[in-house]
Amino acid sequence: MKKILTLILTLFFISHSVADEKIVGAITLSIGKITNQKGEVLKAGDKIFFGDEIISDGKSKSQIIFLDETVLTIGEKTSITIDEFVFDPSTLDGSFLATLNEGSVKVLSGLINQKNPEKLEVKTAAGTIGSRGTEFQTIIDEEDNAQVLLIGPGEDNTLGLRPGAVEVANELGSVLLDTPFSFTQLSLNQIPTPPVEITQEQLQQFQNFLDVKANLDVQDVESAIKEGLFDDQQISGNEIIGEIVTTALNLSDGGLTFDQIAEVLGVDVVDIIGEEGQAEFENESAENQIAMANAEGGDGLAYILRYGGTNLGQTNYGDFQGITSGTYTYTGNNINMAATKGTGSGTFSGITTVNFASQTINNTYSGTLSLDGNANVDFSYSFTTDYSSGSASTSMWGTNNGIFSINNSNGTTATTTKSGDAGFDPSDFTSAAGSYYADAATDFFNVQMNGSPNPSTGSVATIALNVSDYNDAATDTENTIDGQRTGIMPSRN
Repeated sequence: MKKILTLILTLFFISHSVADEKIVGAITLSIGKITNQKGEVLKAGDKIFFGDEIISDGKSKSQIIFLDETVLTIGEKTSITIDEFVFDPSTLDGSFLATLNEGSVKVLSGLINQKNPEKLEVKTAAGTIGSRGTEFQTIIDEEDNAQVLLIGPGEDNTLGLRPGAVEVANELGSVLLDTPFSFTQLSLNQIPTPPVEITQEQLQQFQNFLDVKANLDVQDVESAIKEGLFDDQQISGNEIIGEIVTTALNLSDGGLTFDQIAEVLGVDVVDIIGEEGQAEFENESAENQIAMANAEGGDGLAYILRYGGTNLGQTNYGDFQGITSGTYTYTGNNINMAATKGTGSGTFSGITTVNFASQTINNTYSGTLSLDGNANVDFSYSFTTDYSSGSASTSMWGTNNGIFSINNSNGTTATTTKSGDAGFDPSDFTSAAGSYYADAATDFFNVQMNGSPNPSTGSVATIALNVSDYNDAATDTENTIDGQRTGIMPSRN
């Protein structure tokens, strides 16, 4: 299961090498019907040219990434024209101007705006929106009234992004939105209203324009992922795809199987879960096969999908040893566990804190679970890993783990011996013996996030738990449940 994250993190940000100077960007996702001013249907990978008008039908969504990494997310029934795009990649100088004719668009500013905050502007009939290095969304109604929402980031944002603001103006006056989720309205005959915090009802209206989860079946999801995400081992910053991946892997009534995921990735199932995992997988019911495939993506994975990032590999001892103060805390709450062999289910939460001053990693795993038809039990177990003496060039993969038993009647936990090591006795973990065997692990990855000043070391982690018991003869595991959350970003103190 953990190999899924490794495969996903090997994808890199889109290359912007183009031969035609008129090309300003490319479609990275197309759902429904997306056309240009010539009536040409646009799909993922199609180029966007200076002067193009991009038009989306009802129940259609799209996303465009420009050469400076500015990202436009286009809602349904939307029309936007690219009026100006100039960009010098050697100096990062340039300008970006677009006109939103109708509908809704969300803008995530790129490199032009980072160097020249005043050089990104979206025009509407009601007025103009000037971005100062941030993310915002605007909606134009049928009467050309405009609503503008600053999404962020603000001061002290957890993603480490540079705070920004949006200036909204027309001939009657202007206002500055500089607090995340502040909101204003304007029209041809109305000065922009003073900024206020958006209401939940208004926020839902904004989100509805970009919602891609409705009316999608598995084939739509698989096609969108394949066309827009896994392309020549590259990844483009893509918020819509992030939502689609979440939808695909967490549908309450099912999701993608490993066979489908493998097809999308262009690999074999064995490349994802190994030979032993494939053998177990093939013996499971169709429902369990889907459950096994439903690895839950964390906020780090969502961030990579949204902004793009480069995988630098698994974290080494030396990476953590090189930081001398502060803490990183990774939290995964209510992670689902599914039976990968026999019967069982559960949920767990994991909290892992790296203390750089003491060079220790403190972990607590807790939750509720059941195997082999037993009643649910609550459990909690903590363990500490000392990484001070590890070889600097050696990967920490698999070293921060705790092996413990869980009493199957009251949930009491105790440290035990790892399977395969001297002193391990599988008869301790049969139904008659009254204990489950548990293996908890948090593993760390170095990923350089585009647009984030945060260091790459340990920037995402996977929190995982495997619990099993043995048959009465203590010759083999009889029931096993697994759960994990990938791509968890740390809070930094």
